[in-house]
Amino acid sequence: MQFENWQVTDDGIQWSGGGFNRFFIARGKITDLRKNTAGIFYEWILLATEEDWLTQNDLYDLNYAFVYAVALFKMDFDYHIFDATLEEQYNQFDMEDDEDPDL
Repeated sequence: MQFENWQVTDDGIQWSGGGFNRFFIARGKITDLRKNTAGIFYEWILLATEEDWLTQNDLYDLNYAFVYAVALFKMDFDYHIFDATLEEQYNQFDMEDDEDPDL
């Protein structure tokens, strides 16, 4: 299944937007967690958010691909963790906007 520049395959989620950049989330790693003092988050969503070459639209599309892949592969999914992850992602967007005087 294709979500703009993201493709969900039997192996996982892969960036298919062309160019030299690569981003791949292996099927067995999709729901890996990041735990820190701020909370618990889905690791790969935040790792993608930290990539400078991915646009906000690319990341929104990844969020849809992520949820689809979790359902497709019948993985455990926690809506509270996903909500916290998206909130952290949006906070990072806001920080980037504050740093860019052209926006």
